[in-house]
Amino acid sequence: MIDYLDGIEEVVEFVDEQPVIVTSSICVYEVLAGEAFTAGGTDLVGARENFGRVTALDFTEEAAFEAARMQNRLLESGDPMSPRDLMIAATARSEGKELVVSDADFDTEGLRELLSVRKLGPY
Repeated sequence: MIDYLDGIEEVVEFVDEQPVIVTSSICVYEVLAGEAFTAGGTDLVGARENFGRVTALDFTEEAAFEAARMQNRLLESGDPMSPRDLMIAATARSEGKELVVSDADFDTEGLRELLSVRKLGPY
């Protein structure tokens, strides 16, 4: 979502072509947390309105179990992920969704073995 809001061409084109856009509530937090660090005041409501057609999927207990199972597999393969990134990936996996990212942190073979990952953007 951050690259979409930053106008990264490949990301904007992909998102604008999608009839429905969903993201993890963790991603919503990341965008809003970024707003807190901007100069000139914080407008969290306005920041959320900038990607208003995006529906946030809650990080549920089911997703938490999925994240733990995934981390266990990633640890076994020597390719663990940060908790927040894993929570995002687990949300997609628990919903049966493809994970679309423009962040090198998700570019791991171990993760690609667990779910479909599509890479966009300049990373």
